[in-house]
Amino acid sequence: MKLILLGEQATGKSSFLVALYGALVNRAVGGLRIVRTIDDVEFLSRGLVAFGRQESLRRTEIDSDAQLLVEIAEGDRAVTLQIPDRSGELLRHMLDARVWDPDILEQSRVAAGAMLFLRADRLAAEPEPISPGNGVDPQAGAPDDFGREQAERPWSPALMPPDARSVDLLQSLMDRRSEPLPLAIIVSAWDRVSEYGSPRDWLADRLALLDQFLTANADRLPSAVFGVSAQGGDFSAGLPEQLAGEDPWDRAYLIAPDGQGSTMASPIAWLMDATT
Repeated sequence: MKLILLGEQATGKSSFLVALYGALVNRAVGGLRIVRTIDDVEFLSRGLVAFGRQESLRRTEIDSDAQLLVEIAEGDRAVTLQIPDRSGELLRHMLDARVWDPDILEQSRVAAGAMLFLRADRLAAEPEPISPGNGVDPQAGAPDDFGREQAERPWSPALMPPDARSVDLLQSLMDRRSEPLPLAIIVSAWDRVSEYGSPRDWLADRLALLDQFLTANADRLPSAVFGVSAQGGDFSAGLPEQLAGEDPWDRAYLIAPDGQGSTMASPIAWLMDATT
């Protein structure tokens, strides 16, 4: 059984894998275990070291040409997690250029399930209000030079909001497969938006179009939404003293769809159940 990880650049795929890898190696996820790793997975160990130093992953460590495959088992059931080549760059190019990468589409077509990553802290702020200096003169009702330049810029797919981009991707995948695709939505950097009651509440509030699309297509895209803080907090702001001394795999945490805490392997366990 193969699960594919999808998400544009810097949406938390590699950070999640590093935290999951640390939890699996240190037996912090119940009955799941690593069976084998395929290709170069040294960055997982380097990532744990970086998290131990309270440093975020460097893009030079995670953007490589090699695929990453990790095989995980629970009892007699096994799944392979796969990140396609440079998946963040490829997905961005696919959406912006409207040129669908055949490898990603083929992997998505044959996958038993998928994990779609979204970055919560990039969607937490309210839209900037209209005010002098941000492109619109509220007195005259006409754009200033900057606003006029923005208004005259030709539209392109790169200007689509995140929920529209996600819906566009999922619609393309649905067009290329006949079977349902169980989908675990991973909301990374959950510590930035933890005031929400559950990850699904966050999705409905911040990405309403995607939430409505998933509801309307529940038969073909059965889904569950999880919140993940792979770092356990904001390294740039400094971790609280009680967290700073913890091991990275203990500091990381996951919020299940019901709003309760769970293990880092919960999305995988949910997908395994949804595909059997």
